[in-house]
Amino acid sequence: MEHEQVFMCEAGTQDFRTSTIYLLRELLCEGQALSVSVCRETGRGRRAPQEMPGGWMAPLQELLLPAVLYGRTEEIVGQRKMSWILPSHYTPELVQSERDLSTALTLHLIYSTTSCMAVMSTSLVATLMLHRHRKGVHASALCRDVAWLTEELLFRNKDVGFGGSLPEVVCYALALLGPHLTIISNASRKDIFVVPRPSVDAITSLSIPTQIVTHSFIAEAVGACAVSAMLSEVASSGVSHRVRSGGQRGEEVRGDMEFDVALCETQLTQRSLQLYHLLPPGFIPPCQSSQSFALEAVDSLVRCGLLVMEEITRDTPVCDSWKRRVGQSWRTMDDLYNSDSDCEEPEARSYKLSQPSQCPEMLFFLCSMLAGHLRALCWATEGVQYLTTPMPVAQCEAVIHLHLCSRANQDKQYESCTEEAARIAVRTLTDLGVLVEEPLGNGTNLAVSPLFLLPDNTQKLQRFITQYIYS
Repeated sequence: MEHEQVFMCEAGTQDFRTSTIYLLRELLCEGQALSVSVCRETGRGRRAPQEMPGGWMAPLQELLLPAVLYGRTEEIVGQRKMSWILPSHYTPELVQSERDLSTALTLHLIYSTTSCMAVMSTSLVATLMLHRHRKGVHASALCRDVAWLTEELLFRNKDVGFGGSLPEVVCYALALLGPHLTIISNASRKDIFVVPRPSVDAITSLSIPTQIVTHSFIAEAVGACAVSAMLSEVASSGVSHRVRSGGQRGEEVRGDMEFDVALCETQLTQRSLQLYHLLPPGFIPPCQSSQSFALEAVDSLVRCGLLVMEEITRDTPVCDSWKRRVGQSWRTMDDLYNSDSDCEEPEARSYKLSQPSQCPEMLFFLCSMLAGHLRALCWATEGVQYLTTPMPVAQCEAVIHLHLCSRANQDKQYESCTEEAARIAVRTLTDLGVLVEEPLGNGTNLAVSPLFLLPDNTQKLQRFITQYIYS
């Protein structure tokens, strides 16, 4: 409150307000205490928006529609502008710079709320049951996976909020999650078998505690979805690959594709960047630029052993266009004594799956973490045709929610049909320009954009989203 009073008293000019916004963002990124009153004395925070750690803000349709509708491959580096977090009609007394500051602080709070939470045993068990053992698992195997996932979280500096022996921890989590699970005991075997209940209430209840684990693995999940999208493109393009199929006990026969292809770092980063813009608030680090996050997504898969770097020998140097566009903002000590360093072409880098003979289970475990959100967005895009626009936002969300429930019952993917999923999908479609806001008194109506009244454009958006969904 004290900081707010200082801000309102001293922010006498528009220049000072703008400078203060940049200062606060800088201090937040550096982990320093907020002190607005030092702005005039220090003169800090007078950087241009494009120089901010988080990057400049741009509408989502400007960031993604060129790639969705026209297949453009150039990267548009920027942060997604989310004006709906603090609508102008809620705070008409604030100027745009003050509203931007409040929005930035809100995004920090949303992200920090999840970041500071410890992971409980119920979150681990629910995550494994939904994203790794959807068809069931024995308790002994579940214990091994809980130990593995706990180590992965601790490796990422995430706190856990439980202790005790592993069997006790798992049994306690199963007891708490019991209403959403089916536990089968076998008289001839002491090891029980656990299966998620195939109902809307059970799946949606299990999906809630999984969000904190998804938050911890968000970079790896985005990178895994980018890899899956590229592998799917390779499979559909007819590039030579080996396919083997087999089934056991009369189960449906599904093909396991053995890819022996190299994945270009530039394309992997581009796919990660595009998916980054589709993430809801809370998963996106607010002070990390989009390009930095995309590069981190690829590097994280290398660190956890899913991708291995492969050297490609070429007759002529190949330029990595991503690095060329981003530019190098630092220089090593060796470069100071090498006058030709700026003239050298960066080495082309590519990656291969660490287990090309079989699709790594970890890769698809990570892909599954984002499948619920992406599937809801894809279904919502499909459900736009049922909107009799213009209509109020609440009514639009209700129609989309009904469509999500209908598709969830059809495909048995119940984690994608919650009311929250419908709200996030409507907001994303509005930011994408699929839905257009029309002010109406104290509220807002939503109408389908003329651009997306064309079925071809809607199908392009659906295909763009679907490429990241592993099923």
